[in-house]
Amino acid sequence: MLVGAVVLTLASRRARMRTARATVARDYPDPPPAAGYRLRQVERAIAKARFTERLEILAVVYACVVGAGMPTSLLGMLELSPAEAVERSIGIPAEATDFGLQAGSLLIGAVVLALFVGGIFAYRTAEFGRYVGVLWDLGTFWPRAAHPFAPPCYAERAVPELSRRITYLTEQGSGVLLTGHSHGAVLLAATVLQLPPEVCGRLALLTYGSPLRRLYARLFPAYVDEDVLREVGRRVDWRWVNLWRDTDPIGGWVFSPHRPGRRPVTPGPPGSVDRRLRDPRDVVLPPGDSVPPPIIGHWPGESDPRFTAAVADLAGRLRARPRRADEDAAPTDPGEPGGRRRSG
Repeated sequence: MLVGAVVLTLASRRARMRTARATVARDYPDPPPAAGYRLRQVERAIAKARFTERLEILAVVYACVVGAGMPTSLLGMLELSPAEAVERSIGIPAEATDFGLQAGSLLIGAVVLALFVGGIFAYRTAEFGRYVGVLWDLGTFWPRAAHPFAPPCYAERAVPELSRRITYLTEQGSGVLLTGHSHGAVLLAATVLQLPPEVCGRLALLTYGSPLRRLYARLFPAYVDEDVLREVGRRVDWRWVNLWRDTDPIGGWVFSPHRPGRRPVTPGPPGSVDRRLRDPRDVVLPPGDSVPPPIIGHWPGESDPRFTAAVADLAGRLRARPRRADEDAAPTDPGEPGGRRRSG
């Protein structure tokens, strides 16, 4: 796996950097000469983020390693010599197989040591801890059968709690704006799929840093695919905005990766869901400051005015939604879009 990751990183670097340079050239068409170093930083951040799209290849490499390791382990359990069996069946010398077994044993010990060191770094380094947390959330979202040695599935607790809270707010006659960052977006999508239509008719959905398409649809296509994502949009009557950045290695677009001012790749309501945010906002020093705007990447960025604009847009759509007779009789505040529930 380590060799596969290194080879994949080196083999894809040129294509990733080429895409990153084209993105930076479109976003900052006339940068001053002093912004050259900052532009290179942005290019590296975008190229690094795009490596996530190669995860399927690493998953195939992992499956091949497991496929080769399981029969070898079975031979060992049956007290048969793997080296002799391999030499008889495919002609590889027994010495080569024995060397592979010894190297594998050393690597297993190294992996255990790396996990121990990684646990220390996860507590001491914020960036490394964030990546470990993403992998942990990605695995423990699924039921306990998928990870029997880890803590219980958090989605089995969070989704029912969200459902009850959302249902309670809508019963008060309010529209509810749901905002979810990172895995919070996955929790909200799972919640929307379990809510009844009369509740979904009063919801709006704002996701940012969402791994729904980039991770879940790639790694778990039997559970998260195009039809499932479209069903989430239909349930909230397409009152859904997804904010994404090219520098984000985890989150991304859901339906259409189009840029501002360009026609969406996906026609119809799904094409209006995704809104790309240029990151960073600029590569030059703003007036009165000594550093350029930061590269946000996967951080929430809720203080961004573009986030506030998306909230106002969805709140306006909630106010303008068609009302039923039972809603007209409910006590509501026309000046407020309703309760706001954040999951992240």
